Amino acid sequence: MSNSSREEILHTIRKRLEGVGRDEKKISVDTKRNFRSETEEVQKLIDESQSALITQFIDELKNVNTNVIEAGGEEKAKSSLQDLIKEKELKSFAIWESQFLKEINLKQELKDSGLKLITAKNKNRIAKADIGITEVDYAIADTGTLVLIADKNQPRSVSLLPPIHLAIMRPENLARNINDLFIILKSKLEASEDITSCMTFITGPSRTADIELSLTLGVHGPKELYVVFLL
Repeated sequence: MSNSSREEILHTIRKRLEGVGRDEKKISVDTKRNFRSETEEVQKLIDESQSALITQFIDELKNVNTNVIEAGGEEKAKSSLQDLIKEKELKSFAIWESQFLKEINLKQELKDSGLKLITAKNKNRIAKADIGITEVDYAIADTGTLVLIADKNQPRSVSLLPPIHLAIMRPENLARNINDLFIILKSKLEASEDITSCMTFITGPSRTADIELSLTLGVHGPKELYVVFLL
């Protein structure tokens, strides 16, 4: 290839890239959204339809093999958990160190009841815990999906490694759909809140189907999923 031909090709590429750059910049400006305003509108719609969303969410959970415990408050939730521990003969647990779970003193009460605490610092040990207990940071009503945001106090392994995962859900964390969720999260990012990029979306217990469509639960994660809904 001659030098003149090479320079001609490079000149054409530069011109094309310049055009793309201008177009992308224009699109970025023209489509900038006010996520704070959108969040307020979304939250208003969620609040207005909360009762229907709760019903929809619980129905969707049950459709994906999730055990739902409708608790009237924190004490009922703790009592239901104790019943589950006795029923399943659980001996050990791993738990998030999240603010809400600390406030209700759940970790200490489980230790006092005789369960062994498996600390969340060692993944191999967490895998040997009988149950992993987390909160639900957000939930999506139209698919029955739990959204867990991981950080140093809320490791993913607690929800993924033990054979039973129990998640405590509060109604104020419910969104109508995934679009609501991303608008809410984007608003938090714009407000400079520290949100990790690591999120786990959970729709029912772990399940795997082979080539003959034979479904097996618990192959790559918890075999059982319980959601304690604080109504």
